[in-house]
Amino acid sequence: MDLSLLKKTLDSLELPAFRYRQIVKNYYSGRYLNFDQMTDLSLPLRQKLSETLSLLSVSEKTIVGNESTQKALLELSDGQKIESVFMDYEDWLTACVSSQVGCPLACSFCATGKMGFKRNLTPEEIVDQILYWNQKIYPKYIGRVVFMGMGEPFLNWENILTAINIINSNEGLNIGARKISVSTAGVADKIIEFANLDTQINLAVSLHSADQKTRESFMPIAKQYSLAQLKNACNYYVGKTNRQLFFEYALMDINTSQNDAILLANFINSNRLFFLNLIPLNSVDGGMTPASPDQQKTFIDYLNKLGVEYSLRRSFGQDISAACGQLATV
Repeated sequence: MDLSLLKKTLDSLELPAFRYRQIVKNYYSGRYLNFDQMTDLSLPLRQKLSETLSLLSVSEKTIVGNESTQKALLELSDGQKIESVFMDYEDWLTACVSSQVGCPLACSFCATGKMGFKRNLTPEEIVDQILYWNQKIYPKYIGRVVFMGMGEPFLNWENILTAINIINSNEGLNIGARKISVSTAGVADKIIEFANLDTQINLAVSLHSADQKTRESFMPIAKQYSLAQLKNACNYYVGKTNRQLFFEYALMDINTSQNDAILLANFINSNRLFFLNLIPLNSVDGGMTPASPDQQKTFIDYLNKLGVEYSLRRSFGQDISAACGQLATV
């Protein structure tokens, strides 16, 4: 919801300040689909708000999935579309939110990157993805948020940070900082800026290769921010925050040789707070080739012998194209 327009509307009606706080509280509660359901407001006020404002800045076009993973195609006020994902890990409920319409980074393995870049999302459009899911699962609530949907969060950082402050605030969605994760393809200067915030928000870096030329071949951003620059920024981050830093590594046929394992081990083992998340590559049309089961096993055996600490992540939503790298609206 556009809170500035809400304030302007209420001021024009000469209503007391507590009405604004009341409506904002209702909005962030995630309980209401529209203003008509806010029965703690007068009928004339509900009618006026319905005529003037949309409660959510996103509207559902389609939704697919099952109880554990759902993917929604959401339309924005200007007709642009994004995808957002809900995941039920049993112990917690997670929203994977988008930060941009499309993405400018054009990573070869990512369906979003093949869309190109349309525009940044506003803070309201980011927060409203979570509220959309809260409405779907009420009386349950989203407990964790990951910025791993469409787009590169650090290229829309001002709006992301505004949204995070709302998500984290007691007066907003009241989700703890340690339950929020931001993923970046490696915007090194923003990693340093993020470290300087002195926040408890988790950071994940899409690494996918510890060889410069290989990384450049499928991640064009590596030409702007080299592995050396990225590693320096990551060392700064853990030195500043003393927090674990997670590196995402999608297993492809191009990055799972013995030499790749050695380079990766040297990278990860260089700092005790670096941690590796291995992810089976999720196929997209015209994308990279996933590593075969045998390639994956051999690569993991190399990492074990090299003493690398890692987790092999379980992907959710491949059957509905909702897993990492698969979100796209065209």
